[in-house]
Amino acid sequence: MVDLLIHKTIKTNPGKFHFKLSLLDQLAPCSYINPIFYYNTSGTEVENSARFGQLANSLSEVLNLFYPLAGRLTKDGLEVDCNDQGVKYLVTHVRTSLDDFLKQGPRIDHMSQLIAANDQDTTWLVTVQVNVFVCGELTIGVIASHKLTDGCNLVRFINQWARMNRTCGGDGAFAHTYDKLDHLFPPVTNSSPGHSSDPVDQEAIVVTKRFLFNGTSISKLRAKAVSAKGEHTRVTLVASLLWKALIAVDRVKSGSFRDCLLTVAMNLRGKASSPVSKSSFGNVWAPYPIRFLQNETEPEFGDLVALIEDTTRNFIKWVQKASGEEICRHAKAGYALIDEELKQNKFCIFTSWCRFPIYEVDFGWGKPCWVTEVGSALETVTLMDDKNGDGIEAWVSLNQKEMYVFESDQDILDLTS
Repeated sequence: MVDLLIHKTIKTNPGKFHFKLSLLDQLAPCSYINPIFYYNTSGTEVENSARFGQLANSLSEVLNLFYPLAGRLTKDGLEVDCNDQGVKYLVTHVRTSLDDFLKQGPRIDHMSQLIAANDQDTTWLVTVQVNVFVCGELTIGVIASHKLTDGCNLVRFINQWARMNRTCGGDGAFAHTYDKLDHLFPPVTNSSPGHSSDPVDQEAIVVTKRFLFNGTSISKLRAKAVSAKGEHTRVTLVASLLWKALIAVDRVKSGSFRDCLLTVAMNLRGKASSPVSKSSFGNVWAPYPIRFLQNETEPEFGDLVALIEDTTRNFIKWVQKASGEEICRHAKAGYALIDEELKQNKFCIFTSWCRFPIYEVDFGWGKPCWVTEVGSALETVTLMDDKNGDGIEAWVSLNQKEMYVFESDQDILDLTS
């Protein structure tokens, strides 16, 4: 379905030096972040050819600002060698129209062809794949190593690239800072800081599916949470419902209710102590566990809402006062807890891209009509805004056998499309 047209390396000229990683970078999963941006634009072959050249030029320019992304991780895992080996830039032709492609629904096997997923085992930190459809529509897939960047930082990079491409220079609206987080969160000197994200069952097939909670569904969830006091965010409501369904899946798998851990990725920007700023470059997040202690009855939705909100509120208060050393200890303990849950085959991690400006990524031909991810080889849940901004798309990656049980949950059937 996809034919390769252009394969080149995009370089910049930042100079020869090293970017030191923090402990939070070291602890980050050995995985890749892989958003795809869909543009319902059309153009002639000549126009698209010019677009490809302009995209390559603006990508080179933005890498002057985000220079570590064009480097390579050193063997000891402590630094990025900013030697300007560059990022991979691909252009492909897709043998269908974008409309026909989207009519097939969010099929992961098709979407994975729009991003250089096969390059995930290489030393590239970033690969960009531009896909042109038969009617001239475009998608842009970006795959980035989680060892150097998190979702917030990657979206800032893509927005700055789009702004530079659109304005031939950009105005610095998405400027970032290098806050020397390796001083605040000192890395460990051994090659492994003690975290493993590998699943216990190496032969298990993990599948990813999208579940859409539109604005109407969110309103129904809010009404359903009457037992939990307060104003509930969309993320909390959706996460609570998904967690409730996952607890039911675990009961089928294990034969009884078990204590269940929800591990949430918390963005520390603007929350943790100085020098962490809202524009800090790198992995600036930490996991925090939310544990539900089981009894012999199914948990109530409202109880899960209250538990997530209370734990999150207390964690934010703690982070605002915690030292870098305390956050390091917390992060290590959090990952150790994750490893223990993995051994018991009952772990799930949630991350949210909601309120990230993913639908503001305008390269000069309009904002995207859709933004997706391709999924994960690990059992995770990623929450993203829908295009309307009032709903949430949940990208759920689960063991294939467990996915059958999950998607048959009555609440999932009633509230998603």
